[in-house]
Amino acid sequence: MSDSDDDIFKKKKPSKKKIEQQSKQQQQQQLQQQQKQLKPELNQPDQQLKHPKSVIYCKICTLPVEFCSFSKAPQECKEWLKTSYKDLYAILYPEDLKLEQEKQGALQQQQQIVQQQILEQPPEKKKKKKVKVTESEMVYIKVKERNRNKFITTLSGLEKHGLDIKEAQKKISKKFGCGSSINEKGAIELQGDLSVELEEWIPKEYPSIKEDMIAIQEK
Repeated sequence: MSDSDDDIFKKKKPSKKKIEQQSKQQQQQQLQQQQKQLKPELNQPDQQLKHPKSVIYCKICTLPVEFCSFSKAPQECKEWLKTSYKDLYAILYPEDLKLEQEKQGALQQQQQIVQQQILEQPPEKKKKKKVKVTESEMVYIKVKERNRNKFITTLSGLEKHGLDIKEAQKKISKKFGCGSSINEKGAIELQGDLSVELEEWIPKEYPSIKEDMIAIQEK
């Protein structure tokens, strides 16, 4: 081998320093590739890392609430969770929560319908208390046909309630615009059929005489 060939060989052979540099570059490249393959969470800053999940244990079965369905009393666990952690109950048992909301909505709707029906119903009429009436308190209205289409109304019993018959006669005659007189028995006789009018007017004019104390005798 000539001297010129030996010089060429020496130039082509890399130095030790260069070999070390190339090795370091390869290591850095490998390290960068490994970092890229890591999970995104590990590449984020420390302040963005997620905190460990806290575990809530059931007070009934002492298991984590996610495993209450495997306990001996799952329904009691549900009730405790619904009372203590409403938001977590909604996440773990969305179907149960939906059913409860539907039932509650149906119940409220039914109550509204019942209330509306009550409001629409006419008020109940107060039942009149029956009063025991003795013969000494009765007032009688009797209508008698005198001639064709002419009637006489006889009113008796007002004196039982301490009323002045003559004064009552004048008041009734003026009220209904009819002729009147007092017969030999002390009863007031009025021209025309005033049975219905007197039955309504007497309790209003004389409150001591109740409706049950008035009797209309058949014509």
